[in-house]
Formats: sequence, C-alpha cells, structure tokens
Amino acid sequence: MPDLNFEITLPANSQKLFELITDYEGYQQIFPDQLKEVSVVSRNGSVVVTKEVLTFNTYFKNTKLYQKTSHDACYPRLSSNVIEGPFKGTIIQVTFDEMGDGSRVTINVDFKISLKYKILSPIIKTKYKIYFTSLLYKMNNIAMNT
Repeated sequence: MPDLNFEITLPANSQKLFELITDYEGYQQIFPDQLKEVSVVSRNGSVVVTKEVLTFNTYFKNTKLYQKTSHDACYPRLSSNVIEGPFKGTIIQVTFDEMGDGSRVTINVDFKISLKYKILSPIIKTKYKIYFTSLLYKMNNIAMNT
C-alpha cells in the first residue's frame, strides 16, 4: 500500500500536463529553491534516468540530498523509481486521466527511506505532497497559458 496517495483535478488537458511533467530539466526553473540541479543522465526509449540535487529545509538544518531516478513515461502513466540516494527503492506513480473539462491526476508514492533519514520521515512525506501539489498547479498554469 502506498505511503502517499492523493488525487488532484485540474482544468488543463492531461496530454499537455504529461508533456510538462516529463520535461525533467524544466523542474529546476519551477522550483529553484528545492531543486538545485536536475540533469538527464541517459535516454533509452521511454526510459529516462535523471540526477537530482534536492534541498529540504527543516527545523534543524537545510539538507541537500543527491539521487538518481529512472523514469518510465508512457502516456497516461509516469512511473519513477529512485535508483540511488537516501530514498533508493522509492516508487512514484503518476497517472493522468482525461475528464470532460480537464484532468484527474493520481499520485501514489511507496517510500523507502534510509535509516539515516528515518527520523525525518513525516517531514519528508509532507514535503513530497506539497512539492507534487505545487508542481502540478504550476504546470497546470503553464499548460493553460500556452
């Protein structure tokens, strides 16, 4: 069972949202404070491997996390698997369903958090939900204005 599961209904076309969410290098422009770096390491058909530097601002300190993620994108589903870093083994599935006047986006995350960061689990899960919600709303605005 996923550790994080939620849906968002947005007015933008699901195909446009899918195109935006698979533009991985564009994430840094949307979240310059949280994503210090996003680069594509390799592309092989529908599978893209990215390297990310994430920043989590917590009550204790700002933490930089380095990870690699394998993304398998085939509309209407994006499946991402963290293959290196403290969240190695985390699986994120995002599904885009076309509705009559918009899209329903479903996000399921199965977290795997290393022992070193286990104490921060509640904060990390909250940050992930905020991050995804914000990302989708910003992408919705971009899709509606292009």
